[in-house]
Parts: sequence; structure tokens; C-alpha cells
Amino acid sequence: MENPEKEVADVVNLVTAAVNPEIQKLSVLRYYAPDAGFSHPLCRVVPGPGSRKLILGILQWYRVMSPVIKIDVRNVTYNADKYELFVECVQVFHIRYSPFRGHPSRLIVHLYLKPSIDDPRLLQIAEHEDFYHPADVVALVVPPLIPIVYLFLWLGTITSIIGARFFQTVFGFWTVSNGEGGHGVKLIDPETDCRAQKKAPTDS
Repeated sequence: MENPEKEVADVVNLVTAAVNPEIQKLSVLRYYAPDAGFSHPLCRVVPGPGSRKLILGILQWYRVMSPVIKIDVRNVTYNADKYELFVECVQVFHIRYSPFRGHPSRLIVHLYLKPSIDDPRLLQIAEHEDFYHPADVVALVVPPLIPIVYLFLWLGTITSIIGARFFQTVFGFWTVSNGEGGHGVKLIDPETDCRAQKKAPTDS
């Protein structure tokens, strides 16, 4: 890539949603370094000699499972000093012969780039990481289970709140008080402070 910020959306579509396997393979060979690494919630490729072939195999398996993948790049952030890209995407992945309709899932793609060994003016992907919310991982495979994931996440929230209150009350862990640490810090409730300001008389 000569201009990663502008080109990465096309690259993402070529390696994941290409119209045929030949274009996909050519794109992986062009845009990934030969020793690139890959990390995903369900699989991983350690960077090393020949690792690009393993990444190609994973991307080909995606298309075997889902003949049609739709992916929309929503946002791109590029740090040119660190050769680092963050790409926000929404994709629809429908497993072949699955009776369930494909469900949009959001992911953040994190890419580290490095100069190509063939042409230092071009940048290739050295490390590829995919980050999904738990519900979005389930959306890829069995969309009807998404409400169950949300239920477990809600239970995690309740457990966290109860745990915090219990250990604060019983053991005094991480309790909040005015003047914490003896520094005289005055803690103000924003809502209370806002109401007080509205009631305060104004100079005429």
C-alpha cells in the first residue's frame, strides 16, 4: 500500500469478500508480508517464515463457510509514525446452508504495517488482529443465541455491582470518601451541583 489510510478499505474487501478465490489469493500475497501474523477470537497464526500461507488458508476457509460475505468499512484511523491502522467494520457472515439469516456484526481490525522487502516504498501487513464484542462473535455463527449472550453480560453487570457493594461495605475495599488520602479533595455530585447553581441568585 502506498496510502494505507485510503487503500485499506479496498484491501479489507479484497482479502475477505473477493468475488473469486484467485483475486483473494493474489490480494493476500500482495498486501500481507510473507511472515505476517494473524489473531482472531477463534484462531491464531504466529508470525514466522511461511505464515502468510496459513493466513490465506484461514481466509479461504471463511469463504468456504460463507459463500457471500458483505463488509462495510465505517471508519479508518492511521498512525503514520507507528505504521498502525485501526479499521472499524460491520460485516454480514452467513454460514453455508444455515437456516438462520446472516446478522451484522461489528469488529475492529488492528493492523501493523512494515515496508515490503520487494519495494520499501510499499507497506504490507505485518500483524493482523480482529477484535469482536462477544455478541458479535456469536452473530457470526448462531445469530439466535445473541439474546443469551446479552443475558450473561447483564448477569456479569449485576454480579460486579453486588460484589463492589459487598466488599466496600464489609471490608472497606475501594470506598469513596471526601478528602480521599488526606488531600482535602471535595467530591461533588454533578446533578446536585447543577441544581444548586440554578437556585443561586444572580446579580442584577
